Amino acid sequence: MKHAFILRSIIGKSVLLAAALAQAQTCTPVEVHNLRAGEGRLMLVAYESATDFSSKTLAAAVQLRADAEPLSFQVCGLKGAVVSLSAFQDLNSNGKLDTNAMGMPIEPWGASGKPSNFGPPTWEATQVPLDGKPIVIKLSK
Repeated sequence: MKHAFILRSIIGKSVLLAAALAQAQTCTPVEVHNLRAGEGRLMLVAYESATDFSSKTLAAAVQLRADAEPLSFQVCGLKGAVVSLSAFQDLNSNGKLDTNAMGMPIEPWGASGKPSNFGPPTWEATQVPLDGKPIVIKLSK
C-alpha cells in the first residue's frame, strides 16, 4: 500500500512538472500558404538574430508532411522580440532546395516578412515580431 502511494505521488509530480514545462515553453503559430498538398515535405528553419541568420545558426528546424493547404502548426522555443523564418517544399524529398542551372529555386519557397523575389532572403526583409500572432509564409508557385 505504501509503494502505491509513493508511485502515485511520483506520477502526480511528473504530470505537474510536464504541464509546467509545456506552459513555460512559448509556441508561435505559423501558417504556410501555396503548398502543393500531398507532395513532399515542408522544410522550415528559424533564426533569432541577424548574426544567427548570416552564420546559419538555427533557433529551430521543422519538417512536416505537406498534407494540407494552408498548413498550420506551432514552432516552440523561440526567444527574443523578432524572428526570421524560411521555408521550402521539398517536392522530391531529397532534403534540399533544388535549383536550376542559374541557381534559381525550382521548388516552392518562401520566408516570413517581405522577402524579395530577386535574390535570397535577407534578415532585414524577413524578420517579424514574436508577438503571439500567426506568422504567415506564402510559398512561390
